[in-house]
Formats: sequence, structure tokens, C-alpha cells
Amino acid sequence: MSNKVPNTKKNSLRIDFTPIPVQDNGDPDQDMDDKDTRCGIGGFHPTWLQKFSTPKAFLVNHSILGVLQGAFFTYLVGCLSTLEKRYAYESKVTGIIMIADEISPILFGVLLGYFGGKSHRPRIVALGMVIGVVSCFVMSVPYFMYGPIREFTSESVRHVVNRTKYEFCDLKEKDHFCDASPTFTAVSILFFGNFLKGFGSLAFYTIGTSYLDDSVKKKNSPVYFGTLFALRLLGPTLGFLLSSLCLNFYEDPFYDPGYGTKDPRWIGAWWLGFIILGFAIFIFSLPMILFPKRFPGKKLSTAPKKKQEETKSPIEQLKDMWKAMKRLSKNPILICHYLGGVLRLNGIVGYYVLLPKYMEMQFKQSASKASLYSGPAGLVGMQLGILFGGIAIRKFKPRPRVMTGGIVIAESFSFIALILCMLITCPVPEMTGTSSITQPDFNLQNDCNTDCLCTTKVYTPVCGPDGKSTYFSPCHAGCTGYNKTGKKEYFTDCKCVHNTTGHIITGDASKSYCGFECQWLITFVVVLSLGKLVSSTARVANALVTLRCVDPEDKSLALGALSGVFSLLAFIPYPLIYGALTDASCLVWEESCGKTGNCWIYDADKFRFLLHGVSAGFVFLGCVTDVLVCVLSPRLKNLYDDDEEPKKEVGGVDETDIVNNGGMLGIIKTGVANGSLNSLNASERPTEEKHSTPL
Repeated sequence: MSNKVPNTKKNSLRIDFTPIPVQDNGDPDQDMDDKDTRCGIGGFHPTWLQKFSTPKAFLVNHSILGVLQGAFFTYLVGCLSTLEKRYAYESKVTGIIMIADEISPILFGVLLGYFGGKSHRPRIVALGMVIGVVSCFVMSVPYFMYGPIREFTSESVRHVVNRTKYEFCDLKEKDHFCDASPTFTAVSILFFGNFLKGFGSLAFYTIGTSYLDDSVKKKNSPVYFGTLFALRLLGPTLGFLLSSLCLNFYEDPFYDPGYGTKDPRWIGAWWLGFIILGFAIFIFSLPMILFPKRFPGKKLSTAPKKKQEETKSPIEQLKDMWKAMKRLSKNPILICHYLGGVLRLNGIVGYYVLLPKYMEMQFKQSASKASLYSGPAGLVGMQLGILFGGIAIRKFKPRPRVMTGGIVIAESFSFIALILCMLITCPVPEMTGTSSITQPDFNLQNDCNTDCLCTTKVYTPVCGPDGKSTYFSPCHAGCTGYNKTGKKEYFTDCKCVHNTTGHIITGDASKSYCGFECQWLITFVVVLSLGKLVSSTARVANALVTLRCVDPEDKSLALGALSGVFSLLAFIPYPLIYGALTDASCLVWEESCGKTGNCWIYDADKFRFLLHGVSAGFVFLGCVTDVLVCVLSPRLKNLYDDDEEPKKEVGGVDETDIVNNGGMLGIIKTGVANGSLNSLNASERPTEEKHSTPL
């Protein structure tokens, strides 16, 4: 060769190494490692507490709070029918109460997601939980203001009934006077209490989820999320169990109203569970304050930009937030995913909110048993499904197309289960003496009981002597007397009852419905539970799509925006939609003092078709949008690998390649040297040697 190598040793291989500079991101967290990664608060950072500075410890505490957070919602759902009877309002009003906790995500979801993601996130979660504690106590205030209901007891309404507490055909006006109704005040307090609960939920889900995702490796996220979501489902289970337990006690636990839980007049101790949940949430909120800003060895996703962020004015930060929002709005996968979630939530959440009421009506269960059947049975299946889904993703690491395709298949089972449940029905109690229980001209009044001046203030069903005809109350059956033998109660001298041939006679009537038997309750619960089990396997995959289709620094903002979108388009509309369809199915309203209260009797078939049909329609449309996500899924990148630090190059070769291939010798051995080695030496060699040949 004409060019000679200027080297002291001839014919030797020369490789010039350039020291790899230590990367300086200007991250102030590096100077504050002890403060930001140590458990404690203020000057309290004991050594024994530092063993809890791990993602696993946070997962446990966060999951417990998730259980209690979920229990609040389902406890309220289990008590809805009781609250409607207690304060005499329509299902539409229930819808207004239910949307109260969705106002705060709309107003503050984006702000909390953007700014909360840059602050001490565990303490933001703890603050939200403390607000949740206040909301629990506020929800119980109406009981302490108005006390237990005393209607149709011997102490309060002797002008309406005799000492037996029933309304009879006595040819007397039943409503001689009207007390001031507590409905408006009670509803306002319940609305405000649920509004406060929205702040706690917003901080918990928006900030807590992104904090956990930033604290673990991406490949482990499916297992952590699967565990978290599965444990959270203990919350709805706990809420239904707690409502079932509390509603078994009368509103005043130390008072005996003289009738049991299956009597339509029964008002359970709805307020008690809110007090229990309030104390429990407060206790487990305290450890959340002590968790560090980040865990040892983990950097905040926004760490490289933190110094610049701190020097910006609030106006500049708001402009940056607006830019981030524009990025999210131009993300087609995120938009389609949001839309699918909105449609599914409208159908699924609306359905399960009305499920206890549906079971009370369709299967003639008490409020306590309806909460029991509608909750734990299906939620256990959901827990198993979520755990299985998370473990499967962790083990098999499916490609984006496979994972999103699995979401479509799994969610389709919810649609199938709803259609099958719509076909399950029970015999409708025959209201003899009325036009028809399924026709719009349904009327409890007839020629026989018109003079009885009966009201619909309280539903006390009685069964006629034919064993199949049910009457709304002893008054509507034309009864004037009452007798009790042991535990058996019956009414005498009923002039409007029917015999087996359908003719009106004067006879006796027994308390409660006529022999009502339905063998389909277990089948209904099993079908619904299987649908939940299969569809819940997509829960972890849905969470990963949300977190992985955006930039890491936008995760909290995406979750905050998601809360706002879900609240505006799902959690606010569904109570109104389902409240309207429930009221549209009502046949007999509670009426007193010229006002309409809660519904006593529903058109069973109409309610069944509307509830299941509307829910199945929403779920089907959600599955259609999931197909769009599946089509766009190849755009999802880096599902399971952690984000790397900015790569530095040494002569065109990434440092990470050097390390991963066993150092420089590994690069040579793997063949990188055949093209990169020359450029390596040429680019890093001192100026005077740049034209020399390495060999």
C-alpha cells in the first residue's frame, strides 16, 4: 500500500477508543436522590421505613385503596332502590346523583393529568383519598338530618291505617295532611357527596396508574396491572356484600318496624356502609403519603425536561399542555380506543347499575339478596379473567395485531351474554282486577275498589283466595279486616278478590305475592358471570394500548384526558339514558301529596328488552371501534421494552450495541467490524491520522 500507518509498532492492528462521556441531563433529581427516593414526609425518614420504598409495596397499598374506592361505587349502586323509596324520587333523579362524581374529571381531568404528573404523585393520590373520606361522611348526612322513616307505623300515621300498619278499604280519605318532603334537600346532599367522590377517583386512577407504570419495567407492567385490576375488583365485590349486609338491618338498626326485608316497605340501613367505608379509606390513605416521589433506580418519565419546566411561567406551561393535547388529538389509535371505551362503558356500567333493581323486579328478590347475586358471583369471574389476561400477555408478549384482535374477541362475549340474558325470563305475577300488567292503560282502580279511595303510597302486595291473583294492597283487594295466627298474616272481608273461575267474591287474602317460582335465576347469574370472565381478559390489554400509544411524558395527560372523555361521553350520559328507560317501563308510581315518587311496579317484559337491548347495542358498537384499533395496531411500538436513555454513538456504533455484544471485541466478533470498524477509527481518530489506514 502507498499509505503508511504512522505507528510505533509496525503491522499491528490499531483501534482507537474514545472515552464514553458521562451523560449529564441536568437532572436535579440526581442531586436529590435521598430526598426523592426515601419513604417519609418532612423530616420523618426512618431507616426501617425504607424497605417499603418498592413498587410492590406501593402496589399493595394502592390496591387496597382501589378496593375501597370501588366498594363506594357498588355500595351506592346496591342502595339506589332503597334511597328511591326512602326519599321518594324517580330513577331520573338517581341518574342525576350518579353523574355528580363525573363533573370533576371533566373540569379538572386534563389539568390534574398534566400538572399532577409532574409533582409528588403519591401525595396527590393521598389528597384525593382524603376528599373521598369526606364524601363518604357527607353521603350519610341525610339520615342524621331526618332520621329513620316512620311512615306506616303506629307512631306516625294512625290517620291512614289502623294499628296494623296497613291501608284498608275504609271509605276514608287516606292523605289528610302532608309533611314537608325531605326529597330535595336529601338529593342535594347525596349529589354533593358523590361530587366530592369524583375528586378522589380522578386522582387515584389518573395519577396512581401512571406512577405505577413508571415505577416498573415495561415487560412487567402486564403482571402489575393484572394484579392491580384484579385486586380492585374485590372493591365492587366488597361494596355489594356490604350493601347486602347493611340493608338486612332496618334504617334504624335498633327499631323493629314489624315487617321483614322482603316487604316492599322495608328501608335498610343504607347510611351505615358509607360510615364504614369512610373510616377504612382514611386509615389506608395515611401510608400513601409516605411513599417517595420515585423509587430508587427509576427516573421520572419527564426527568430530562424537569429543569426547563421549572423555569417556565404558568402561561408557558399551559401552552405546552395545549401542544400535548394537540398531539393526543392527532393520535388515531388513541381516539378510536377512547371511542370504544366510551361505547362499552355506556352499555356495561349502565347495565350493572340497574342490575340489582332488575333482579328485584324480575326475580322478586329483596334488595339485600339482589346486591348479593348481582355482585360477587360475576366479579370473581372478572378477577380470574383479568389475572389470566395479564399473565398471558407477560408470558407470550403478543404482537400488537394479536393483542388488539384478542380484545375484539373477548369483548364480543359481553354482547353474547347480554343477548342470552335477555331471553331468560320469569312468570309475571297476575294483577287480577286490572286491565293488563303489560299494557299502557294498566290501572289499579276498578269498579269494585273505586269507593275504597286507595293510594299508591306504599306497595303491600296480597294474594287472593285463588292462589294466583296478586293485589297492590289490602285496600285494592277491598279488605276491611286483619288477622294474625302465629307468623301467618292474612286479611279478611275482602270484597274485590276473585275465585278460581274469575268471579269477584268476598273472601280472605294472604300477605305477599302469590306462589311465585322462577327457576332461571341461577342460569341468569351463570351466563352473566361467564360473559364477564371472558370479556375481562381484555382489561390489561386495553390499559396497555392506552399507555403505549402515547409518548411516555404524555401518559398522565392521556389518562387525565381519558377520565374527562369518559365522564363527558359515558359516565354522565348513561345514568340519564338508563334512568329514562327505567322510568319508561314503570306501571305504578308512588303518589302522595300530589307528587310522584319512586316506581313500585314495572312492565317486566318491556324493562327486560330495553335494559338488555340498549346495553347490547352499546357493546356491539364498542366492538366495531375495537376492530379499527386492531387495524391501526401496527403503529403501536415498544410494547414490552423499557425506554432507553438517548443513545450516544462511538464512531457510528451505539454504546448499547457495544455493551450488549460483549464490548468492542463482541462487535468485531459479530461482524460489525467489517463496515463499522473502519468508520469507527476514521471518525474518532485525531485529525492528523484521519487519512491513515487502520491496517
